[in-house]
Amino acid sequence: MSIPLVQVLEQMNLEPGRRYRYQVKGMQVELRVLEDSSPAMLSCPLVESDIMLDPWVELPPPSGGTRLRAKQGEFPRHS
Repeated sequence: MSIPLVQVLEQMNLEPGRRYRYQVKGMQVELRVLEDSSPAMLSCPLVESDIMLDPWVELPPPSGGTRLRAKQGEFPRHS
């Protein structure tokens, strides 16, 4: 079970005005802590149903279809 990002950030000792950089799964992640949080900058409340737990989709294997075979030749010319 994974911990929500908000809970992880609440446990950190973040300082206003600082930027933190981390390496996560081979990607560079930057966290910026704003000095003042105006009401316009605050995000809307997190709705649990909006969270996508598994972004991967298993697609069914292709069925049927049409095969085309290309033949090398000259390009048709139009007069």
